Amino acid sequence: MRRDWTEYLPDFWQALGQTLYMTSLAGVLVILIGITIGLVLYLTAPNSWRPNPVVYHVVNTIVNTGRSIPFIILIVILIPVTRLIVGTPLGPAAALVPLTVGFTPFFSRLIESNLRELDQGRIEAAKVIGVTTPQFIFKILLPESLSGIIGSATIILVGLVEGTAVAGAIGAGGVGDFAMNFGYQRWYTELILIAVIAMVAIVQIIQITGDTWVRLRKHKR
Repeated sequence: MRRDWTEYLPDFWQALGQTLYMTSLAGVLVILIGITIGLVLYLTAPNSWRPNPVVYHVVNTIVNTGRSIPFIILIVILIPVTRLIVGTPLGPAAALVPLTVGFTPFFSRLIESNLRELDQGRIEAAKVIGVTTPQFIFKILLPESLSGIIGSATIILVGLVEGTAVAGAIGAGGVGDFAMNFGYQRWYTELILIAVIAMVAIVQIIQITGDTWVRLRKHKR
């Protein structure tokens, strides 16, 4: 007897909504926290705006440590923290904790790299005319690095989509969970294919949007 895959569409739409929820909210958190940490790394680095070896090495070590832990292991390690913050280690809301903690170090490193592309002469000129640190950050550093930051944000959002699939495999919900529970475990190829198409579509939309934004910004300049 042939099964009707359309009866699983309500479950798929729910899963898709969960994936979009996790990606968008975790994306906002990762981008905001990552930019902050990236700024600290850049500003306190040797020969930078405000060198501070102690702060730089402490933050640098934390970032390197966070990047070295595989995401699937990080999810397990953070279960007590997730339960403390959210009340449960399962579900889309709970997945926000490991997604944020897991992807922020990588994004902050990308941001540091973007900021380092600023010409050293601009830094020296800003110091000479007495620009304050907030002025340097918001009027020179971030505006000049915005195209690179948008590109890095695009990369991290694509990574978060993949991260939601990993988190979904162990109870976070989303398209990854749908593919495992309704597709793989029930040997339902059509449902796996639908899940794959959905993930590819989300990634393509993010990538095209990011690339278009960067291209428009460069055109305006």
